[in-house]
Amino acid sequence: MREKWKVFRGDNTAANDLLFTVKKTSIFQMKTKLDVFLAGNTTAEQVCDFKIKGSYFERSCAFYRGNSNVLIAQVSTKHV
Repeated sequence: MREKWKVFRGDNTAANDLLFTVKKTSIFQMKTKLDVFLAGNTTAEQVCDFKIKGSYFERSCAFYRGNSNVLIAQVSTKHV
């Protein structure tokens, strides 16, 4: 089973306070790959709203729109 986290507004765990759900894309990963499903997503977690790919060791992270390769944000350490 893949790891899954649910993020709620405040201290509540009621369904109407759900903000988003995050799932690891596979059990064994060298680099982190997460699927993000917003609370209003009605696809039963079949199509993610955002995809996050990153590496702790490379100090980088990229955010993609849905299941596409459209990069919407990127974070990385600045090399001097």
